[in-house]
Amino acid sequence: MLFNFTKKTFFRPFALASVLLPVLSLYQPMAYAEQAPLSNTAVAEPTNEAKEHLMTTLAKLAFFSADFSQKILDDQGQVLQQGSGTLAISKPNLVNWKTITPDETLIISDGNTLWFYDPFIEQASAYSLAKSIHNTPILLLTSDEPTLWKQYNVIEQSGDVDNGLRFVVMPKDASSQIKKLTLSFTETKTNDIELSDFSFQDATGQVSQISLSQFNAKNKPDAALFTFSLPEGIRLEDKR
Repeated sequence: MLFNFTKKTFFRPFALASVLLPVLSLYQPMAYAEQAPLSNTAVAEPTNEAKEHLMTTLAKLAFFSADFSQKILDDQGQVLQQGSGTLAISKPNLVNWKTITPDETLIISDGNTLWFYDPFIEQASAYSLAKSIHNTPILLLTSDEPTLWKQYNVIEQSGDVDNGLRFVVMPKDASSQIKKLTLSFTETKTNDIELSDFSFQDATGQVSQISLSQFNAKNKPDAALFTFSLPEGIRLEDKR
């Protein structure tokens, strides 16, 4: 399929590439394919205790929904794009990620299939979740599966966060396109845990920063959010 890389469609891949990169890497502009590899700037060493602490923290979030704002930065720290949308997660392996601005796009994991729907180009793509989950760190938020977590190292940086926790997750596979996932949590006055923000850094040095608001871990997201029906007239690329 050919893409018209006007300003509108050129920047669309940046908005989601760092969230579900195995899906969106197919749409990445080739100009970013040969940048220098990312250096690891973390000072602390990964530990099993840090991984267990993160898994315990995430276990407290069986589901949640939130609004998000997002910034995409290049490897020099320049803002490429800003956007906003909504996010809903429910364990195991259910995700609804909807970008509202600057353009509408939708990613849904129904537990078996990853769906990517772009109304602008009138196309939906379907990917096997089983084939994607091991290369998609965002899905760690939805899974307590030990075999999945064995593929990642975790560093805890709680001393760097006021009244909160911060973890850096790094894949053990050196060929992974996502090099670092950073998760920050805050504790509410009622001693509940909230995910306040997270970020991804990919192999090109591009960073996606996501800040959450209206965080809700009390009300389970509607099950309908995690189903996808192909709209009439929309072509499907089935890559499962």
